[in-house]
Amino acid sequence: MAGLYFHEKGYQYFRAIFGKANQWALHDYETVVHAGQAIMTRFKIPSLYKSYSRYLRSLNIKRSVFSLQFDSPITFAAFESHFDSLALWLNLGCGGGCIKTIKYNEHAGNPRPRMQNISINGIEHLINALGLPGPGVNSFIEKVKQSHIPTRLCPIGFSIGGQSLAEYQQVAQALIPYITADIRQPYIEINISCPNTTTGTSMHDNIDDIEALIRTIRKLTPIVLVIKVSPDATNENLCDIAKLATEFDCVTINAGNTQLKSTTDVGLKPHQISIGKGGVSGPSLFDRTLDMANVLSQFRLPLISTGGITNAFQIEQLLNSGVAVVGMATQLVKNPFSVIRMNNELHNKLNHH
Repeated sequence: MAGLYFHEKGYQYFRAIFGKANQWALHDYETVVHAGQAIMTRFKIPSLYKSYSRYLRSLNIKRSVFSLQFDSPITFAAFESHFDSLALWLNLGCGGGCIKTIKYNEHAGNPRPRMQNISINGIEHLINALGLPGPGVNSFIEKVKQSHIPTRLCPIGFSIGGQSLAEYQQVAQALIPYITADIRQPYIEINISCPNTTTGTSMHDNIDDIEALIRTIRKLTPIVLVIKVSPDATNENLCDIAKLATEFDCVTINAGNTQLKSTTDVGLKPHQISIGKGGVSGPSLFDRTLDMANVLSQFRLPLISTGGITNAFQIEQLLNSGVAVVGMATQLVKNPFSVIRMNNELHNKLNHH
């Protein structure tokens, strides 16, 4: 583990220096993210760790979500579609994960700046108002075909979004024939909890639309469906959606997403996020994540929990509350090498009780 320590500290040091220099000059953290991704691609960083995940099966920390088999309960949440980043996280030991939400047509998202690094109680967080930018579902499929994703044996999720029920249905109808043919363990995540678009959470209160979308997808495929719900929703609303999930085979809940905050809520000036608000991610979300897991445990679904998870103790708490696997975002950005450490700690916690 000594080598791991130096990997972690080296990554964190480089990221801190690089990030502060660029954000000071540009006042736009998205540029920092893109620069880091360019470096990762240019120097083929994921290939340096391509054999690391081989240790997973010996740890005996496998988890399942219906038919999906995860070698680790740690997965990457649906916030990224940079394939080299996904490769690094999988190579370091994520048991699978979900690719960032895709819509039917190409979408630019919100104007920049739309991402900033912030501090809450002295701890690093991120706020983003990206607004689901992306190439559109057909171009996205072509990009996936050219990536490493079809070769992966682990579960890979595909998050779908839209401005209306009809658009969600169009995305599903375009995406499902490809992923069911070419992806080894595919699943679909229905994103009804994006706080950064004008209609991103509108389906939350429309159970009829959620049911109609599930029925549309079920006519096309029996694969696992995950409904991604918002931490800003009421517990009553969460329970209504979970009850709907229990009425279908292989449908569950991903309890957690970013939490909507205004720029003034997090100490930013209004112009630092173009729309004056965004979704906060980071450690302060964990209490609500655990609360949602406890609220939803009564439905006995193989839950996914996302939001504020930073260490193995928190993962153990969630697993003890009936959660099957967890989704991570900010922690992977801050320190991807911590996945190795957490997997080993989970091995010790889960196999020596």
